[in-house]
Amino acid sequence: MPFPLSRVLFSAAVLALSGALLPARDRPAGETAKPGKAAAAAAAAEKPATMPPQIRRAIAAMRAGQWKAARTAWEAVLDAEPDNAAALSNLGKVLCQLEDYPAARTALERATTLKPSLADSWLTLGQTFLALHEPMRALSCMTRGVAENPSDPGAHNSLAIALKSVGWADGAESELQKALDLNPEYAEAHFNLAVMYLERKPPSLEMANRHYQRARELGAEPDTLVEKQLQGETVIDAGASPAASADPTASSLPPAASVSLGIPGAAVPKSADPSPPPSAPKKSSRKS
Repeated sequence: MPFPLSRVLFSAAVLALSGALLPARDRPAGETAKPGKAAAAAAAAEKPATMPPQIRRAIAAMRAGQWKAARTAWEAVLDAEPDNAAALSNLGKVLCQLEDYPAARTALERATTLKPSLADSWLTLGQTFLALHEPMRALSCMTRGVAENPSDPGAHNSLAIALKSVGWADGAESELQKALDLNPEYAEAHFNLAVMYLERKPPSLEMANRHYQRARELGAEPDTLVEKQLQGETVIDAGASPAASADPTASSLPPAASVSLGIPGAAVPKSADPSPPPSAPKKSSRKS
């Protein structure tokens, strides 16, 4: 079962036995991943007063989940600065939340053209292609996103989802391990690894249980299907099939989309470069 759109920007591939992989938490565009206390310190260092009023309104609307208002605000920013890659990246996130994926693709492709080094734009574009049922293009974008910001565990988690969507389980596991090497307390990656271990034939129950329990300790909500499988039960998820894309309209959701400042999540115009702190995602029993 996919996440609701308030939790994630896209629906990942549905796994055969359990649910879908849990997507990376969204961050403001331009913001690099800073796990643990570093993230809190970075958020505390922000100076929102230096941001133009229109940017503050756009970010506030995204945090509040007011997607139509956020769209209007980012479009106003772009009226003044049409080549603002961060604003385009944020607009793309908002359009994903509104399920206007063709428009999101247009905004994000322009963002990647204007600023190819902005990893967040590539990752969100990859999420958009997953929603449009174009997994190979999604994989290409996610790969570029990781190349632009290899130290971001969320980027590796996103790439794992794309790899799983094309049936490359070994590659997905490898990316999830890289995410945990970068941030051992990354709940989504622990949960996703548990799912991957359960999908092995035969299932690696001990390793799956270890990562699932760690994900729970880090705040992930319980998942009934995963727990049944860990107990040795055979579970058939009606309608699920390997590498089948979940319906984005039924999606369950990371944090209220991040806002681009050149960071994965929130965008800021050239006149201001502060990025809002990442919003905490709502957990769901099914991870997309």
